Amino acid sequence: LRDSLARIVARCRKRVAVACFASNVARMESCVIAARKAGRHVALVGRSLWRMNDVARSCGYLSNCPEFLEAKEVEYLPREEILMIVTGSQGEPNAALSRIAAGDHRDVVLEKGDMVIFSSKEIPGNERAIGRVQNQLAKLGVEIITERDAFVHVSGHPARDDLKTLYGWVRPPLLVPIHGESRHLVEHLAYARACGIPQAVM
Repeated sequence: LRDSLARIVARCRKRVAVACFASNVARMESCVIAARKAGRHVALVGRSLWRMNDVARSCGYLSNCPEFLEAKEVEYLPREEILMIVTGSQGEPNAALSRIAAGDHRDVVLEKGDMVIFSSKEIPGNERAIGRVQNQLAKLGVEIITERDAFVHVSGHPARDDLKTLYGWVRPPLLVPIHGESRHLVEHLAYARACGIPQAVM
């Protein structure tokens, strides 16, 4: 994925924005690596990204990444020297990308020739909101790259074997799964019990 992102970023001659989940710290690091190869500085645009950055660095992650620029610093750099990591990959109305696409972000403007990479998967139910943002970007002349166009996303969710390994390390006395729909939670409970977790509740 890092190699693919680096190739895509390198071919853009103007500003690049990468929309991803703020909680995906590994993706933030991948964006830094892609930006570095293209000679770009990296800015974080969105409060949740800054919160995750602070937590990640306090835990020892992102230690090989330079300090990120703030949104207000973006306009001072040539367009070809900046890569922004932005919130709003799911079309959330108050997220940075939605405000940028609508032209009402106080610090950041996208224009013709810029590129937005949606480095995420569409969560079912968010298609209309994402489509609205992408239509606004298209009207601005922004090139849009999604996982349908290029290799720009891999799941950050653990597979069953990953969960089993984690449960073996932590040995929790209680598990309360909170992510997913009811059918996912029920399946997770059954799997947790099969892994020897004494109590698993929904």
